[in-house]
Amino acid sequence: MGNPSLWSIPEVLKFFIPRILLAIVCGGLIGFEREMKNKPAGIKTNMLICVGASLYTAISILVSASLAESGHFGDPARISAQIVSGIGFLGGGTIIQSRGTISGLTTAATIWVVSAIGVCLGMGYFSVAVFASVLVIIVLVMTTAFEDRVFGRSVTFECEIIAEDPLGQVRQAIHQAMIQNELNVDDFDIKSRGRNSIMTIQYSGQRNDQKKFILDIWNIPGIKEIRNV
Repeated sequence: MGNPSLWSIPEVLKFFIPRILLAIVCGGLIGFEREMKNKPAGIKTNMLICVGASLYTAISILVSASLAESGHFGDPARISAQIVSGIGFLGGGTIIQSRGTISGLTTAATIWVVSAIGVCLGMGYFSVAVFASVLVIIVLVMTTAFEDRVFGRSVTFECEIIAEDPLGQVRQAIHQAMIQNELNVDDFDIKSRGRNSIMTIQYSGQRNDQKKFILDIWNIPGIKEIRNV
């Protein structure tokens, strides 16, 4: 490797560019899966985490190598250990406890794994990082389908609906749509904002039924906006 402090600009770019580009690809692919499921940590978040972990690891290696010739030996693993601590802080921010239910654990675990993939890239283990990224995507996609079909798992959802509903007809239509799609209401809250009503609904059921429910209520006259919370 030689002394990194003596590298030319092309040598520096040759070292960093493959790591950065692969981190963008690996983090982006995993983030895309999270984005498709409307999770809080999506494409940008996972990209930045993977790139950041890769850069921190690569820099720690270069710093240790550049000081070694002068007799000042460093431990690159110390920065990697701090990456784990920092990711724990970010992962904790994605975990939400509300009304007796906890959500965001899978997203937090995904962030944790993405940072590990970034460390692999920073160390130069490109094939391991790519393999791990593919494996993570398979786990996230296939296990969800497996759990839904085999276990018939009921999932808790929450959405916010903004509608103009002076006579309560929209609320009645939403209730009918939930019955038709076999969804159970766990909590319902409504607030007024001018001429609009803001309805926050927490409900449980199957993922496919939830998707049909969202499509059905978009056809109800008076609904202006639907947001997954």
